[in-house]
Amino acid sequence: MNEIIVNKDGSVTVVGPQGSVNEILANVVKKNTTPEVLNDDGSVKTDAVVPAADTLAVEVTETQLKTHAWRLPKARTERLEDIRGDRNVKLTELDIEYQLADEGVHPDSLNKSQVAAKKVALRDLPPKAATALAALNNTDDIDAYTPDELK
Repeated sequence: MNEIIVNKDGSVTVVGPQGSVNEILANVVKKNTTPEVLNDDGSVKTDAVVPAADTLAVEVTETQLKTHAWRLPKARTERLEDIRGDRNVKLTELDIEYQLADEGVHPDSLNKSQVAAKKVALRDLPPKAATALAALNNTDDIDAYTPDELK
C-alpha cells in the first residue's frame, strides 16, 4: 500500500512500495536547512538552522488527508481554478447566444438582456464560489462542489 505525505504547501507526495517516508522527510529537511556560516578562520559564525520535519511535511492516512489543514487551502484553490475554466467555456458559449439574441434567432427566444444577465452571473461567480468553498472542510465536498450557474 502506498503511503501519503502532505507537504506544507498543500501538495501531496505518494510514496510507492520502493520508497521510504523517512528518506523523503529527511530530504525535505535537508533541502530546507539553512547552512552554517563560517568565519574566515573556519570557526562557526552562525549555526545551521535545521527545521523540524513536521513543520514541512507529515505522513497522513487517506482519511486524514481529506481534512488536513495544509491540504484544504490548496484543494480549494485547485477547485476554484477548475470552476474558472468551466465558467470561461460557458462565457464563450454565451457570446454566441448573445449574437443569436441580437439577430432575434436565439433557440430559447432569449433577448440580449437575458443573455447579458447570464454572463454577469458567470463573471460574478469566482468570489461567490470562493466563499462557498471556504465553508467546506473536506476535500470530497470541495471536489463535489459545483455552483448552480455551471450546472
